[in-house]
Amino acid sequence: MNAPGFTTARVGRTNRLIDWLIPDDSLDGLRYLSRAQFRFRVMRFWKRMFSPRQAIASILSIVFMALYLVAGLTLLSRREANDPEQLRLWLSGGMVLYALYHTVKQLWSKPSLEPDAVTWTDVDRLWLGGGPVSRRTMVLREAMSSIPSALAKTALLGVVLWRDGEFLPLLLAGVCLALIALELIRRVITHGIDALRPAERRLGCMISLVVGSAMLVQLGVQTWQATPPGSDPVIYVLSAMSEVGHYAGSAAIQFMAFALLPAASVAAAEPWAVFGSLPVFMSLGLMTLISVAVIFVLAETLVRVDAWSSQRRIRTERDRLRLIESEVAIGGSASIGSLSQPMQVTRIQRFGDWLAGWLPEGQRGMSGLVVRQLQCVRRYLPNVIVSFAIPMALSLSPLLTDQTTKQWVFVIGGIALSSLLLAPPALQIDFRRDLKRMFLVRSLPLGNVAMCVGMLSVPVAITVLFQWSTLALGAWFATPSMWQIVWLFLALPSLAVVTFAVENALFLAFPHHVHAQGIAMVIRAKITFLWKGLMLAVAPIGLISYVMFCERVLPTFWVGPAAFGGTLLAVWSTAAFAGWVLVRCWRRFDPLIDTPPE
Repeated sequence: MNAPGFTTARVGRTNRLIDWLIPDDSLDGLRYLSRAQFRFRVMRFWKRMFSPRQAIASILSIVFMALYLVAGLTLLSRREANDPEQLRLWLSGGMVLYALYHTVKQLWSKPSLEPDAVTWTDVDRLWLGGGPVSRRTMVLREAMSSIPSALAKTALLGVVLWRDGEFLPLLLAGVCLALIALELIRRVITHGIDALRPAERRLGCMISLVVGSAMLVQLGVQTWQATPPGSDPVIYVLSAMSEVGHYAGSAAIQFMAFALLPAASVAAAEPWAVFGSLPVFMSLGLMTLISVAVIFVLAETLVRVDAWSSQRRIRTERDRLRLIESEVAIGGSASIGSLSQPMQVTRIQRFGDWLAGWLPEGQRGMSGLVVRQLQCVRRYLPNVIVSFAIPMALSLSPLLTDQTTKQWVFVIGGIALSSLLLAPPALQIDFRRDLKRMFLVRSLPLGNVAMCVGMLSVPVAITVLFQWSTLALGAWFATPSMWQIVWLFLALPSLAVVTFAVENALFLAFPHHVHAQGIAMVIRAKITFLWKGLMLAVAPIGLISYVMFCERVLPTFWVGPAAFGGTLLAVWSTAAFAGWVLVRCWRRFDPLIDTPPE
């Protein structure tokens, strides 16, 4: 099976070294397209610098990069440099831990309907569709598209790690090569898992569950043993981070990091012992060449895994079709009825009908949005459960300490941190995944407020359920005052509203595609993290300052009601303002103008 634009003319040819430089004999269309896309991105960036619609994003990006650079050259320059060996272990072992996490996540995620190593855009289909471009070339082109984002991440990490490196150019080169190798490893894992049959996937899930549980239990026991009894929850967190570092440097993890060891050694300026007789600069140069060679080997591995994955999916689909044909021939109407089972009315659709009956006549279209989002949640339910089970466990982990007051404070902080940082990427079932369907979404017979409420209803409801469940368990063990529990149950939902409203407002103001990469995406992620960190720092200070003001100004009898009602009014006013900003961004969003090209 060949995708559009692929040819089988080179199937019988042997891969040659020259193929890495000139993969095909006829790539004029691909070269022209690449040059045109590069010129277009440069011109678009330059125009955005002076565009009123994109001026805020440009200014924020420049200000963020300037502040980040100043902080790296001032604050980070005062800390003590870490051991180069520790840097090497962190780079290699830490990336292996991420690869293991990605493997578990990919195993437990719902199999994609059309898994593929190549993403075809409309421009690609226009210029390359039907052309003599091999699949190998397109797979490599897709994989190498991560290089700009790797360069951006390298620059940001270089500001943080420059004190730990013996030689800054080697540090940057090693980190960049390690990031590129990690991206290729991630793609190999993804496409290998996508080709697994259902039975093999279930076996992999069970193995990952056992191994992952054992690793977490071991980490918890080691953290408990390494922390003095009666320590603050912060000490436990620091001990856990230290144990993760030790685990990343263990022999087993380093053995799995064989593909990342050369780049990590280059970053730490520590050549292997086998090159001990050579001069340092020559040995490090050879290590750099080995790191580049590893990337070429990983790229070739990705090409071969993609070919194997495509052939295996074809065989699996043929076996499934033969099974269906045999069942239809034997079972008759019963098998046909089982095939048409997805067309039957589900409980989610019945809930949508019930919800439509309760909504006003002009707002009943929101029920369709809710049903669509609930069906998406049902499809990716294992991912959603895992994405919230881990933050719940981490938020409740301070209850294992012996200090009751600090237990409760850290439980609340864990809930707030998870709601801000972990809930949005786990629940992208709102405007952020509908960029390609914005014309259809805009045509729905719903007002601006109804559209925004319908889009945020399910992710906010799931986040509130997580907040209340974690809060109830924490209150059961920590036994705080009833007024605190009631206030938190009423106030925390506003944090969920603010989080998703701001996330969607930023997306509508500066939209991007789901799988977009590059420098702009890295800066966008850093700015998003920055505003969330500022919110976590400013919001508690503002609420505590208001309570202290009430204690000084008001009589004792009125302090409690004024503080309780005033703080609730403040947090929900912030949520209402965030909702108003979202509605305004949706009102001004024009799919024809604001949708960025792929």
